[in-house]
Amino acid sequence: MGKKNVKSAKYAKQAKQRRAAAARHAAVFSEILRGDRERAATVIGSGPRASSSTPWSDFIDAHPTVADAVAVAEGAGGVISCFSVDDSGEFERSLRREPDGWRYEVVLYPWISLRDLVKACWLNAEDRDQAVEQLRRALAADVPEELRHPEVETVVRTSTSQVPRIGWAQSLSSEGLVTWEDVALAEKGMSLFGLAPYACETEVLSEARFALFREHGLIAQACAGCGAAVSERHPHWPGVLVAMDHEYGPVCDRSLLEGESWQQVGHVLDVARARPASKATGTERKTRCRHCEREITDQHPDWPGIWSTVDRYRSPICAVVGSGGSEDQVYDLIDCVYPHAAVDEDCPVDSAVTRARDIGYYAPALRLG
Repeated sequence: MGKKNVKSAKYAKQAKQRRAAAARHAAVFSEILRGDRERAATVIGSGPRASSSTPWSDFIDAHPTVADAVAVAEGAGGVISCFSVDDSGEFERSLRREPDGWRYEVVLYPWISLRDLVKACWLNAEDRDQAVEQLRRALAADVPEELRHPEVETVVRTSTSQVPRIGWAQSLSSEGLVTWEDVALAEKGMSLFGLAPYACETEVLSEARFALFREHGLIAQACAGCGAAVSERHPHWPGVLVAMDHEYGPVCDRSLLEGESWQQVGHVLDVARARPASKATGTERKTRCRHCEREITDQHPDWPGIWSTVDRYRSPICAVVGSGGSEDQVYDLIDCVYPHAAVDEDCPVDSAVTRARDIGYYAPALRLG
């Protein structure tokens, strides 16, 4: 593709898939509102994963009215939430008990490139508790002037993992909200949704965006080869520059530079270090990966000390995340591919792979070459 941004094309494809899924979700929602459960099931069945429902449809099934949801929230610490995918991004809808009464809240979270920057900055931080507040302030300051509204605030919400969940929120009184159709109509008047295109950034982020996060005390690093936000402190890849990407991870596509290669090379912080892929000598020691069973070596010149396959693609990636798990898990896990692990050595990522397999969040990589 030359200098064409490969990641932008991939993100655009993902966004299209998300919109298609959201269209099905909206259709299901409409049928449920009309009370036609059988038709809703038919709509669900028309999608690629016929047996699956959506988090929002499940939520409505479990709580037919707003009052039903509030009753459950009363016994659950004063809050009940549903994390879901919309046609424009990642949202969390909640009913919360506040001093002035029950409120309906919508939180919009950073997605794709911007979410990757948030996660990379958090991983890079020496004090991650402090980084959460720094990220909250950076996201508030990063909103374009014309999209700022006093009723929209930047908040930290409960995460399902160690990764913080930070986004923009708007709430309104739940008084008068009886049905979920009432809720849908109320959402149309919320200015928060104007932020959605900005939050779902599909292009490589500008240097000005990285600089703004650095101004808030964060370590915001961009790969010179592809522009992705990177960290050397990813738990699966200690000491390796990794992007928070669920397909590429430690691999740079060099989309900002000339000289792309079918061999996989690493991220770099300096263009001067973005050398072409190297060739193996054929004398490297080899073993098998305990997870994918491919032949691997830790002596390839492009990946010294890191297990890489010895086929023509020289890949350090063992597996990519699968499509299993709920949207909640997909958002909060540190999206990244997994490294190879030699059959005769302990690997710090083994427990992560085991957990990923348990929740259906793991798919073996394609055998190439």
